Amino acid sequence: MFSGPVIRKTKVTNLKFSLDTIQQKARERTVKTQNVEYDLETLIKRIDQKTIKLDPDYQRRHRWSSETSSRLIESLILNIPIPIIFISQDVDVDEETTNGARYTVIDGQQRLTAIFEFMKNKLSLEGLEALSELNGAYYKDLPPFLTRRLEERTIKCLRIDSTVDAQVKFDIFERLNTGSIKLESQELRNVTARGPFNDVLKDLAKKSYFRRLIQVDEKSPDESTKVKKMEDVELVLRFFALRYEGHEKIKKGFKEFLTVSQNELNKLDDAEIESRARHFEGYMEFLLEVMGPQAFSKWRNDSGTMKKMSNFNAAVYDAVAIGLASTVPLAELQARKVELANKLNEARSILFSQPLFFDAISGSVNDSAKVSKRISMFAEYLAS
Repeated sequence: MFSGPVIRKTKVTNLKFSLDTIQQKARERTVKTQNVEYDLETLIKRIDQKTIKLDPDYQRRHRWSSETSSRLIESLILNIPIPIIFISQDVDVDEETTNGARYTVIDGQQRLTAIFEFMKNKLSLEGLEALSELNGAYYKDLPPFLTRRLEERTIKCLRIDSTVDAQVKFDIFERLNTGSIKLESQELRNVTARGPFNDVLKDLAKKSYFRRLIQVDEKSPDESTKVKKMEDVELVLRFFALRYEGHEKIKKGFKEFLTVSQNELNKLDDAEIESRARHFEGYMEFLLEVMGPQAFSKWRNDSGTMKKMSNFNAAVYDAVAIGLASTVPLAELQARKVELANKLNEARSILFSQPLFFDAISGSVNDSAKVSKRISMFAEYLAS
């Protein structure tokens, strides 16, 4: 009969503990911001000087149509309000910088790109209704009163302080990502986790051997969903994160694990980055050579007959690529080519028939236990 007060005391104690934790997290993750307003002439000048960074690779993957861009220009001319632009101050104003970039656009990249291209005479207006007379016109074709109106039109921006942690910027970017085209995780990392390794990830994702392995048509790669959403780049990151950072670090979820890994990989020196890139290339080229373009296909045992479920599966990719890279040194691949080719191809009928392995490549595949299980089982099989 005394259980009530005891339970209440425990809850109060837990609440006090939780409040301390909440206060600490609130201090760490509070974002310092400043409201600023720029006229378009100033914005275009800053983008032109690369003080404000617009990432060309990022824009290439999700680009507005000319008609959508034109409607934005029409709204600006008519003084119709447009959403606020969020920018991140990456370098303090008092610090020197070699590349010129001080700000990154967190939300509003499509809008600024459309404005920049029009005011640089790279876009002609089309599909306008309210100002249909301007269809076909470039910026240079506008009458002087309209060019003045555009140049003096201001856009409200929210500037995020330079001291904000990279992971917090990623969270901000993700929370603001409420537009008609949802940005995927790697697209966010491409903006919030820039660095030398990020550039290498994008280069490796374009390699012919890798595109064949992940089922991207080499004749029209830009039409692939994997390329449009930067899933190809994320797959490259998965290899490095799991191979070098280790799946045991997957504590707060796979998405954050990849983000933290990319930031750590960006800190490597040029020699180490080059070395790791060569390892990736060596293992992928070898897998294509001995297993073919469907090396990462998923199979299941259907009453004693192996049936292919898909030509590419990311969980199978983890198991095969990391299992091989963590078991066989790069220098031994060619010397053991026949042996490894047999082992790798036999795995389709042996491992895929084992319930534990099949479970590890099915369902919630990014669960840390499943990631660990499929990699370790594949590695053990190769080593046996």
